[in-house]
Amino acid sequence: MNKLRSIIVANRNFLLCYGFFFLVGLIFLLAQGKTASFLLLNPYHPTPLDYFFIAFTYLGDGIFAAAVIILLMVLRRWPQAWQLLIAFLLSALVAQILKNVFSMPRPREVFNHGEYAYFIEGITHHGFSSFPSGHSTSVFTLATMLAIFERNKKINVLYLLIAVAVGYSRIYLGQHFLTDVLMGSFLGVTIAILVHWILADRFRSRAAA
Repeated sequence: MNKLRSIIVANRNFLLCYGFFFLVGLIFLLAQGKTASFLLLNPYHPTPLDYFFIAFTYLGDGIFAAAVIILLMVLRRWPQAWQLLIAFLLSALVAQILKNVFSMPRPREVFNHGEYAYFIEGITHHGFSSFPSGHSTSVFTLATMLAIFERNKKINVLYLLIAVAVGYSRIYLGQHFLTDVLMGSFLGVTIAILVHWILADRFRSRAAA
């Protein structure tokens, strides 16, 4: 437990800011409700912002996470590459299991025609795999791992801000509700910390050997 405590202390700025984000999001969700919070978070949709978030949301895609893992391998940062790979696969697995267990509708299945005018044809999905957000799970796993690996802890919050923006992009694009993003973020942060806690020393000892 001492090692887990040291991980938390070393990354306290990142985790405190994440806790603030999660708490504010949760309070807003409880106060407004699932559908009302979605509408309140989507009041303005100019075309340039649509294009921005359509591109930006790919930072939460598995392909981007795979590219970061490959980059770490090219740089021969093997312990970090393996930890990130395991955390990414584990978080993706948990997210997919929850999607199938809960089978909750995406926003496009919830709102009747005319209730919400900003769904983007060819981008916004139909279906019942809303909870949790896979992109949010992926990007928060990646952001937390990179924050843990980062030696300059003063810039850790930058990773969090990027992850939060990707999470918001899932709501902006009509793919998910705030509920889905919050749960995805919690999974990503928690799994990344646990994987590092359990595996970091083992990979370091193997690399040294």
